[in-house]
Amino acid sequence: MRHSLRLGVLALGVAACGGGSTEVPPLPLTTVTRIDVLVEGDSLLLGDTLQAVARGVNRVGDVLSLGTTVWSTADSGVLAITADGFMRARNVGAIRLDVTAAGLVGTQVIRVVARPYRITLTAPDTVELVDQIQLASEVVTTTGVRLGEVAPRFTATDTSVARVQPLTVGLALVQALKPGVTDLLAVIGRDTTRRRLVVRVTPLRSLSVAVAERVLTVGDSIPFVLRAVDFLGRNVPSGAVLLELEPAGRIRIRSGHLVAVASGRVVLSATNGSLLSRDTVTALAPSEFPLDLVDGDGQNPLPLRVLQSMERVTIKWRRVLRTASTGEFVRLAVGECRNAVPVGAFITGVRVLIKLDTLASRIAGQGGPCVIRANGLPLLGTVSLNILNYNNLNDRKLDDLILHEVGHVLGIGTIWGRGALAPLVDGGTDAIDPIFVGANALAAFTRLGQSRRFTGRTVPLQLNSRGHWRSDAFAGEVMAPSLVASAQPTSAVTVAALRDMGWDAELEAYEEFTLPEVVLQAPGVTARVVSPRLAPIGGSLEGDALLPEIMVISGSKVRLDPITGRPRLR
Repeated sequence: MRHSLRLGVLALGVAACGGGSTEVPPLPLTTVTRIDVLVEGDSLLLGDTLQAVARGVNRVGDVLSLGTTVWSTADSGVLAITADGFMRARNVGAIRLDVTAAGLVGTQVIRVVARPYRITLTAPDTVELVDQIQLASEVVTTTGVRLGEVAPRFTATDTSVARVQPLTVGLALVQALKPGVTDLLAVIGRDTTRRRLVVRVTPLRSLSVAVAERVLTVGDSIPFVLRAVDFLGRNVPSGAVLLELEPAGRIRIRSGHLVAVASGRVVLSATNGSLLSRDTVTALAPSEFPLDLVDGDGQNPLPLRVLQSMERVTIKWRRVLRTASTGEFVRLAVGECRNAVPVGAFITGVRVLIKLDTLASRIAGQGGPCVIRANGLPLLGTVSLNILNYNNLNDRKLDDLILHEVGHVLGIGTIWGRGALAPLVDGGTDAIDPIFVGANALAAFTRLGQSRRFTGRTVPLQLNSRGHWRSDAFAGEVMAPSLVASAQPTSAVTVAALRDMGWDAELEAYEEFTLPEVVLQAPGVTARVVSPRLAPIGGSLEGDALLPEIMVISGSKVRLDPITGRPRLR
């Protein structure tokens, strides 16, 4: 034991004398420390093929065998290499050749040098704007030997006229972008071969342009649809058509969308030769109208998809409404005016309390103003969504439903024909042909698609209720008494009716609406007829219009007579 301990202490002493340093043992002679790339010279004639070899050596220079090698070049368009090291010179230039093996990289710079050759380009001289063509090249030596592996670089002198996209060695795709002239180029090193290309405007058979919505807010964008068809029935890209905005500066065209940068009305025109199509759009300053759609359920928070739909509906109605009339302070206890939550606020625009409620299964929702101003315009209203079936509607239909009910809150079908607004309606609830006679709505009716073929009295209201536009004439419009599968636009008549009721409404904030065939060139207007292609879905909207109950006059609440809509006599 004593001898073992003494030896251990001696060993520690020797280590201490070394100052703590240790010698690194040399790498084994079986380890590759360097990779050399071997080629016959450092240059290669354009079009030639040459074998490259990778050689591994150890620390003393002995040659060792390598395992898997991976070859690569910085630009295969100049020098391509196969997995087994065969190089192909494709274009003139200097390029680095790399080989990876055993965790090391070996490199060699290879120069591809020119040889006497000539390039031939094959492509049409003239193309239609709708066409795509191929650009082919052939490289041969002056002795006629074809250099099949040579890869010219392709481009165009004017990339706004045509775009060139390489496909394979010696082949490229040329896409015409706009009418004009450009040179197609094939480049090898410093040598360039050219071919002139003329892009012509494609003769069209038909042309149309349509904006998705009539209005947008400054800073927003909306899509437009351009349809151009040539005499072969092919859809032509928009580059074949000249798009212009007049006046300039208010709206810009960007990637199939119109972007509003300033307020005002703009005409979008599309031109191709003698063909011309136009559509109009109005850019509005951001609305100052304080329309608030709020959670008024009082039980549980509204579902997220309902809240998101409320935001979208708010944006749409704010495009229609501008400034509000004088506000009033509104204070309501729960249940005082169809409200499930208490209210105590000064309202300058319109506040809408939205809730889920158990309604008759056939009714999709209900809505209307509850508190109105002294001039008859709404201050506060309620919207109830049928808790039994609202979730069966997709997002677009949920938007249409809430948009419809908020329209009732704003007064459509709920304040016209009553109180001070009684003169806006011709015909009572039992009339055989009631109509809305507001001057703006009557003028707007003439802007509806196919309105010249309409033979009935304008603007027809739904029979027995007068709370909607008549179902046959306005089938598919947002304020018709039913939800349909297709999108339901807010027509010029709906927007104009708000102006007739006293709102500061933007008359250009409408969407295109075409009268259905069922009411055109007919001997009379048939009640409750809905075109088969617009069959109702998701429940009826008849009987959903709720009437106002309270008027606020200088801060005081006055109950309204349910029959006349006027304040009750004290």
